[in-house]
Amino acid sequence: MIDAAPRRRLHATLRHRGTALLMSTVLAALLATPAIAASAPATESTVATGATATTTTASTASTMASYLLSWINRDRVASGLRPLRSWPAMASVANRRSARMASSLTLSHAAAGGDAGAALKAAGLQWYSYGEIIGTSSYTWGYAAAANLYSMWKASRLHHAIIFSSTFNYIGIGIARAANGSTWSSILFTESVDHTRPAARNGSLTASGTTIRFAWWGYDPLLQTHTAGLRSFDVLYRVDWGTWHLLRNDTTSRWLTLYGRARHHYYSFRVQAADRRGNLSAWTPVKRIWLP
Repeated sequence: MIDAAPRRRLHATLRHRGTALLMSTVLAALLATPAIAASAPATESTVATGATATTTTASTASTMASYLLSWINRDRVASGLRPLRSWPAMASVANRRSARMASSLTLSHAAAGGDAGAALKAAGLQWYSYGEIIGTSSYTWGYAAAANLYSMWKASRLHHAIIFSSTFNYIGIGIARAANGSTWSSILFTESVDHTRPAARNGSLTASGTTIRFAWWGYDPLLQTHTAGLRSFDVLYRVDWGTWHLLRNDTTSRWLTLYGRARHHYYSFRVQAADRRGNLSAWTPVKRIWLP
């Protein structure tokens, strides 16, 4: 059967919102696995052992989580929403919650560890609102079980509303396998501040005589909500293999010109971007030019 837990403490921000998907083995057999475009499923082989057959699979919990994330984001984009950003720290919480359900063979938010919002806060994760969907499948571990879970969640009005929320911006997917081979999953969603790194990119680097011109660019990945926005760049500079020097600090420019450089030297540049919350990108690869 499918049963949805009631929403709790409904506020304007939906601070506590959770639903549960309860599925019996009979229902698992009745629900068809959807035809979902994704990366190639893990290979499976059946090895005969006397009168029985044992199924072995190369699938892991992480590959199943990747399937779910790709399907969710594909369908969100098709619906005019932005992809959810994977949050590894939240996935760790979701994995622990999945493992608790798998060890007890009990599908409930209580069995997963109680209130998900409290679990997120205990892990030091900030949120304005959150949601959790849970499920279990007796389909074969791997692609089939992940697809079965997703087909049921999409078919449930309450679960669909969480997956296609226009408020949540981060996701953490947990997957666990029980001793009896069944699959258990908790997926956590949050509306949180932007903690995603911006991106910096090298542009052109040219020289004319003793003049060097360098350009760069960057962007802040768009979230469903709370995108901080790109703020500035830092630019490092060095001659040959010497010490790096900060050439531009918190600049909003995207190019510079250096005049009167000494000939017969290499000149190298690197760029880092910052967003309006202070998140920093990785430094770009070194871009180098020889001044003949």
